[in-house]
Amino acid sequence: MLEWSQANSVRCLYLLADPNSTQTAGLAHRLDFKFVDVRVQLSLEIGAPNASKVQESRARTAREPDIPALQAIARGAHQDSRFFFDTNFPRARAEDLFATWIAKDCAGRADKVLTVERGSSGPLGYITCNLSKDSNTGRIGLVGVASEFRGKGVGKTLICGALQWFWSVGAQKIAVVTQMRNVAAQRLYQRAGFRTESVRVWYHRWF
Repeated sequence: MLEWSQANSVRCLYLLADPNSTQTAGLAHRLDFKFVDVRVQLSLEIGAPNASKVQESRARTAREPDIPALQAIARGAHQDSRFFFDTNFPRARAEDLFATWIAKDCAGRADKVLTVERGSSGPLGYITCNLSKDSNTGRIGLVGVASEFRGKGVGKTLICGALQWFWSVGAQKIAVVTQMRNVAAQRLYQRAGFRTESVRVWYHRWF
């Protein structure tokens, strides 16, 4: 794989590994992979008897005119991600990644994008939702809140809106991924009833 990556001008190779494997950790170190992140997946069963966790929410569907404001939020909302932690990525490019991500999700890549606003303030945050082909499992993608509104209930409103939408389309299990260093996000999901399902380790190998 290293030879293939070099032959095809790959600049950065990602490795997602089991943190319990000492063999993998040793091999990654010897091959110049650098540890960059701990990936935490949480999940929630929203079928009975947990349907009571689905609450009414003030979140609404994001619209095309919202995209510039959502992109501005996205540029600063994901500082805990591995793309900012790994300083080999230029900061501006990492910001562009998430701005492009939310724009594409709003353009149809995600099955649902929700936002929250108060009065004439415009969008305060967003959450993206995807549904599996069998409609039984949902996945939360990006969650971002404007810096000045963090800790003021916007994240909770977005999570409630996502759970309400997943419930309405028949999903029974919801999964979400965050970073171990993002304690605030983990607490937000845990308060909504999510529990840690798996932990993996991200390595990057630069050429």
